[in-house]
Amino acid sequence: MKRRTLIKSLLALPLGFGVLQPALAAPRPLRVGVDACPYCNMTILDARYAAQMITSTGKVYAYDDVGCLLDHLLGYGGPKVSPKELYVADFAASERKEARFVPVNQAHFLYSERIRTPMGTGLLAFGTAAGLEAYLRERPQHQGEKLRWNELLARGRKQAWVPGYGR
Repeated sequence: MKRRTLIKSLLALPLGFGVLQPALAAPRPLRVGVDACPYCNMTILDARYAAQMITSTGKVYAYDDVGCLLDHLLGYGGPKVSPKELYVADFAASERKEARFVPVNQAHFLYSERIRTPMGTGLLAFGTAAGLEAYLRERPQHQGEKLRWNELLARGRKQAWVPGYGR
């Protein structure tokens, strides 16, 4: 009887995880100096440039650069994924050791060849348009293109964001 109960419990286990999965799908804190990007294999050393993907199965991928997330999604490399949620670190609200993530569709992006990022993409993400504008007032030398997520994807379909990677 106990063996039968154990088997029933084990068979019911995946259903329990299915019920809990939505609660688990949220950005998790980065482990700066530990987490490695699945696209370029570099260790994340500065959380301000980071991005994160949560797959439909609940697996979490952390990226050292927004461009790595974009290129991975567009099929330029990395393991095959089925994304459920995508986040980027708000550059203005994050610190080197701790990212403050925002959903990609809410983020405002700045692209400038003068901005040095871990993979050389020149992309920064901000949680608000005001945060992006404040950054540009402090660093006018970084003037560039203000973009939204769909614009980044469209541009990435023509050419990989990360220099030296891609098709």
